[in-house]
Amino acid sequence: MTWRDTYRAASFRGVAFFVESADSSHGRRLAIHEAAQRDIPHPEDLGRKAREFSVIGYLLGKDYHLNRDEMIKASEVEGPGTLVHPYRGEMNVVCLGLRVSETAAEGGKCTITLTFLEAGEAAYPSANVDSVNAISAKGNTVTAAAKKSFVSDFLTAGFPAYVAESAATGLAELGEYMAAPGLSFSGDLKAASDFYLQARGLASDASGLVQKPLNMVNRLTGLIGSVRSAFGSNALSMLTSLFDRSPTTPSSSTATSSRKQQATNASAMNALVRQVAVAEAAKAAVVTLTPVATTGATQTAPGVTQTLPVPTEYDSYQAAIKVREELVDRIDAESEVTPSDEVYVALSDLRTSVVQAVPNPEQNLARIVQYVPRETLPSLLVAYQIYGDAGRADEIATRNSPRHPGFLTGGKQLEVLADG
Repeated sequence: MTWRDTYRAASFRGVAFFVESADSSHGRRLAIHEAAQRDIPHPEDLGRKAREFSVIGYLLGKDYHLNRDEMIKASEVEGPGTLVHPYRGEMNVVCLGLRVSETAAEGGKCTITLTFLEAGEAAYPSANVDSVNAISAKGNTVTAAAKKSFVSDFLTAGFPAYVAESAATGLAELGEYMAAPGLSFSGDLKAASDFYLQARGLASDASGLVQKPLNMVNRLTGLIGSVRSAFGSNALSMLTSLFDRSPTTPSSSTATSSRKQQATNASAMNALVRQVAVAEAAKAAVVTLTPVATTGATQTAPGVTQTLPVPTEYDSYQAAIKVREELVDRIDAESEVTPSDEVYVALSDLRTSVVQAVPNPEQNLARIVQYVPRETLPSLLVAYQIYGDAGRADEIATRNSPRHPGFLTGGKQLEVLADG
């Protein structure tokens, strides 16, 4: 391939011009250190010099003055622009200067001298907080503290049978609720099946488990920890419902120690569920465990479903903020009632991570804005007017629930997304 094959017509910011000659300068940036009593200097290399390009060209024709004015405008625009160099090809540059020469002897022509400097990006070292792993770590800390607090408070040995029976009844009811919570299993099918069997097993084994608090706490926290795999996109709703159904039990004012321990056991179990549930809910707010069918390219056999973590998606910035506020409210509520200093500190750290990570700073989420059509129009036309895409009509109809999507009432406020 010869130089003629790569030669290109010159232009800057789309304004074409003819080239008479082109120069460029190259080299290294050097700091010359000349020490006393030394004849040979030491050059310190500071990196490559910025490449500078000079082009002498011309514009001609009866309307050359119009192109001249466009070239002047192009040279005065702020920021870098695209230069098509006849010999170097396309490059990103800033214009350092433009000189225009016109003479009466050469009517219909002007000579231009352009000087360009290569343009890069202002890149500086920056630190990014791994908010997803931070929430996972802080959530695990909350769970560990919750288990420790539960084991120190929960006790049935040495008390009348009704103390154990009351605890077993509460545990069995919790297991039955988790087996049939009224929410669909939208996660991995095997994980959902295992979750159901474990929840039923928790209910059936309740009488034996309350006699062994360590086994009980491991079974219960393990079951709550598997909610994200079993429920997928519904995990957050399931976990918040678990939190809300476990009330704060007031301390017993009865005289007998057995009744006090019965109340303490109920309070400890509810606190354990709330604390582990809110820790797992914080994880679900940033990561959703989604089943994905493999294709055989992985080590897993073809057709086998894997559960993969993917960033939790929100349809708007306001939706993410709402989830964050609800989570923070529950963490604050639990922090106010826990008697454990260790649990309190862990919850405080988790709260900080939730505020930092929801919504994800790296996600450019759409904002909900208000739109009022001037007249009654079908959702198809409203979608086209707003987005230039009639295919988003269902999105508008779903968000606003009109009586009929073919008639969005004029003058009535609608909620629509301003794309992020």
